[in-house]
Amino acid sequence: MVEFGLKLEDNKVEQWSAKYIDYEKLKTILKRAKSSATHRDELIKKLPTELTEEVVKEREAAKLEAARASPKLNAIDGGKPFSSRNSLDTSVTNREAKAPPFEIIARSSSFRTSASAGEAPNDNTPLLRSPSTNSLQSWGSLHHTVFKVTSYLGLADDKSMLMQALDDAEEKLDLFKQTYSHEVEKVKDFYQEQLNDISQRMEALKESVDTSRVNFKQKPRRSSNLVETITQRFETMMHGKHLPGHTRSDSSPSYEIRLAKSVSDDDVHDLESQLKRQSSSDKMDLERESDSIKRALTDIYRTAKMLHNFSIMNYTGFVKIAKKFDKTFPDHKGIFKGNICDDGYQAEKLADRMERIYSKWFCDGDIREAQAQLLSKRGDGLMMDWTQLRLGYRLGMCSILALWVAWDCVWGQFSKGQVSIGGRSAFPVFRGCFGLLAWHWFWGMSVYVWSRYRINYIYLFEFDPRNVDTPIDIFNDAVDETFVFLVSMLMYYKADAHDMPLWIPPRAYPLFLICYTIKCLIFPWRMRRPMWMAIKQVFLAPFVSPTFFLVYVGDVFTSMVKVFQDLLWTVCFVASGDWILSEEEHEENNNVHTWTQTFWYKNVAIPLVCLFPLWLRFNQCLRRYLDTGKRFPNLANAFKYALSQSVTLFGTFHPLYLMNRGEEHTISLVDDDGQSGNLVFGNTKRSNTFQFFWMGLFVSSSLYSYCWDVYMDWGLGRREYGYLGPRLMFPKRTYYYMVMAADLVLRFMWVLTLIPPQSGARFELPAYLSAISMTVELFRRTIWSFFRLEHEHRQNTSGFRRVNVVPLHFSTGHKHKYHERHWVGWKVLVEIIVVTSIVIAVSAFSVIAAQRATHQVQLSHSTHNSSDL
Repeated sequence: MVEFGLKLEDNKVEQWSAKYIDYEKLKTILKRAKSSATHRDELIKKLPTELTEEVVKEREAAKLEAARASPKLNAIDGGKPFSSRNSLDTSVTNREAKAPPFEIIARSSSFRTSASAGEAPNDNTPLLRSPSTNSLQSWGSLHHTVFKVTSYLGLADDKSMLMQALDDAEEKLDLFKQTYSHEVEKVKDFYQEQLNDISQRMEALKESVDTSRVNFKQKPRRSSNLVETITQRFETMMHGKHLPGHTRSDSSPSYEIRLAKSVSDDDVHDLESQLKRQSSSDKMDLERESDSIKRALTDIYRTAKMLHNFSIMNYTGFVKIAKKFDKTFPDHKGIFKGNICDDGYQAEKLADRMERIYSKWFCDGDIREAQAQLLSKRGDGLMMDWTQLRLGYRLGMCSILALWVAWDCVWGQFSKGQVSIGGRSAFPVFRGCFGLLAWHWFWGMSVYVWSRYRINYIYLFEFDPRNVDTPIDIFNDAVDETFVFLVSMLMYYKADAHDMPLWIPPRAYPLFLICYTIKCLIFPWRMRRPMWMAIKQVFLAPFVSPTFFLVYVGDVFTSMVKVFQDLLWTVCFVASGDWILSEEEHEENNNVHTWTQTFWYKNVAIPLVCLFPLWLRFNQCLRRYLDTGKRFPNLANAFKYALSQSVTLFGTFHPLYLMNRGEEHTISLVDDDGQSGNLVFGNTKRSNTFQFFWMGLFVSSSLYSYCWDVYMDWGLGRREYGYLGPRLMFPKRTYYYMVMAADLVLRFMWVLTLIPPQSGARFELPAYLSAISMTVELFRRTIWSFFRLEHEHRQNTSGFRRVNVVPLHFSTGHKHKYHERHWVGWKVLVEIIVVTSIVIAVSAFSVIAAQRATHQVQLSHSTHNSSDL
């Protein structure tokens, strides 16, 4: 779980960084206050009760004296002097003694002066200085310094030690209170200042629009955009025609009157050309003015959104630090209740107002289109320079290799009768690695969509910002892995079909791909370690309390059942030594992967692989019920996975279905006349019963999962919102309807992927469709994740967070990477030249080898023909 301090740094606006809550400073002061309080309590328990009572009386007297001298001295909690009555009473009660209440008065002269004068604390106040300065000021004078040394050496008496411990604990606690109050005031002042500035800028923009020549108050036709609307208005001014719903402004020139005053017909053409030039110039001026208004409104809107994020992060920080204080000092619980900064409601309302204005001016009242245009996508790691070129040419190479593989497989099967790559014995190895590679691509797609539409996946998943890659970095890594995958597959197919020299055994290519895949899953370890730690915690369910990211990983695992089956096959393929043998040796020995037909693999290992992801999610749901005590939605969600497990168990063993599917039995009969016949009987009725049972189970599980996706995971299906949900973040409503329709079909395919291969069931998917069904299910899970995180961003549905609001995902200008790769232009060009040279060399070698082979074939044919003659 990532600390809130890293989240705060990742979401800070760079130019406002000094105005955020100093969360780490408050944590440090709170830790010191806790340490001082612990030391004080230990002394109280250790010292005699009589001494404690004496100290109490002396401090009460000091409190009365200080109250007479400075009646305005008040602490922060409710305007009343701070009392440590509860703390001391608790400590003395543990020693079966009762001490009279007393007040602890801060001994710091600087604090007393500042507090009595009623001055507001600031960064120069001794209590709010850096930790090193605070540690020196906490002793206050040379006397305290000497006492500190004597206490450390054991030369001070018990009474002095207790007095100093009480003073130090109270001083540290007061320091935290003053710092907390200072941070709240700092955030509130800046928030109000920015809010007023945004309001003033907005009013100034409206005034400038009212005085400009662009009339946004006229409602354009639905099908027209800004440029078309301006064109129509100029046509209206030129020809004197009024559009429906439009009225010509009094300030617009009447060109029709000017034309009517023209007397000479010879001047008409000159006047018309002059008007055309004038209208073109005016049109360009209006377009520039409209673009300027757009940019100004977009800038104000973005500032309002960032201010909303500013308030959310500070509000969350104060809530968290207040809860830490309540846990550390339970006797003073709730003293900060209500003393928290604004949660950003006003900034959000101001942003909503700008959305309505923008939609009215530029989007014909379409709020979603206005939101899409106002949240510009520049920044956020989506804009590329030389990385685009690097990604583009590597992607082009992968596309050519993919076409090459597809062509050789199809052409080799139909023209030469050779077995395609799908029929090779090591194909499941490539299929399993392809599943992992496909999810890498889909993960990059997910990060891109979340970043584009401001879904703060880093905040929701509690990622360490230093270990987060941009979508372009993910796509670059996926392209490199795809290149290696396609080259390995092509080389394996060519070598196994004897289309290339066997300098390297064909089975070495699958083994190389396995090693490369393992390397990519482990290295770089700094980036992969969080992934493996999350997988470990998912496997430990229900012993580990699941976070939102762990639940997400568990859901992804349920979509990777086919991938896990192929990975299990790959492990057995390597462990059994089958990778050493060639295709010919397998055919000669008739010993092709006999371990796939064994009991332990077919009836134990494969069913466990199919059930294990569902079992993990089932346990996570039970653990969430244990943590929250809420039956709904946790137990209802657990029932969903239990129903899916029953589908898997039925598909694995289905003893009723296999034993009672109406096998027909034939008995030969011979009558007295010597005529023979066959009597056929079976259990067709029971077969239909079990068939209906299976279909009902299958359909129920699919529909239950689909309804849960739409209503619970996505927050859609609300009738009052057009069967969608409130506060949608994607711009087009059609996206939601299309995805809901597609998910209905794809959910049925997901249940089919839970059926183990070679189970003998009639409803089992053919082997040649495994790769397709695997890819389709991973794609469905990717689409599901788009809307699942959108719903979690909008509403804290599962209660994983203490604060419901989540800041939007903006590029803040902070660089959290441990080590960033900078692709300089000349490096990319050198890489392109090197790769291009290698491709040309390999192509030339292939052409020469093909020509030599053709020449040898021709020589052999001529020699054979001459021998026949």
